[in-house]
Amino acid sequence: MKALLALLLLASTLFPVVSTAQRIVALTPHACEMLYAIGAGPQLVGGVSYCDYPAEANELPHIGSYERINVEAALRLKPDVAVVMSRNVAGVAMLEKMGVSVVVSNPISFETMFDDILKLGEITGQPTEAEMLVGQLRERLQAIRNRPRSETAVFYEVWHDPMITAGGPSFISDLIHQAGGRNIFAELKVETPHVNVESVIRAKPELIVIPLERRDITDRRNFWEKWLGRGNVRFAAIDPDLLHRPGPRLLDGLELLQQALQEKPDAR
Repeated sequence: MKALLALLLLASTLFPVVSTAQRIVALTPHACEMLYAIGAGPQLVGGVSYCDYPAEANELPHIGSYERINVEAALRLKPDVAVVMSRNVAGVAMLEKMGVSVVVSNPISFETMFDDILKLGEITGQPTEAEMLVGQLRERLQAIRNRPRSETAVFYEVWHDPMITAGGPSFISDLIHQAGGRNIFAELKVETPHVNVESVIRAKPELIVIPLERRDITDRRNFWEKWLGRGNVRFAAIDPDLLHRPGPRLLDGLELLQQALQEKPDAR
């Protein structure tokens, strides 16, 4: 009997039981999007910076960022569940200590994203809606995978100063592969490695993807054409929220990426 009780206690520690959440704070933008997508928006009482989709999310009280949570502001919202990307975010441990159930969502693949949507469906009492959403997303993903692969050589410019790209272990590298392309820096065993112009030139990219985030796309195009030659490389500018947030809109980003891979070279 003692052994059984010990086993049950261990199980409850590893897999805490969370009753249907009534008041949720989404402490990461992708979780915010997941919750709205499964119909749990009315249960959301707070978010963080960049919780801006759908439009209703902008009306939520923002109680911190991906780096730090304002614990006092969060507790004033009387949440019973906090969905976080990591327990290491400052303030999360205190929330848990004050009785808020903490649920971690940090997908590193499509399958783990689907699992997290289903998990949130159970926690919020929306399992049917979550299952329907996952089914739709799986169908879209399979359709993308079934299309002919282009094997286009891709350089993904995460940032330009310093120059950062997506290495082999990154979710972005997997997206490029799923869309049918080839990440020119997939062999690098770092998630977001620093690279230089010379290494990009040597890798001979056919497509450069530039997230639409605080930079002038025309300037970046002119910069790379100076080094690679005009007409030798194509460019795609994609909303980073569609590629960097592992939520339901990730399939929108993947479809845009695949379209860019399959476009014919610029004729100008």
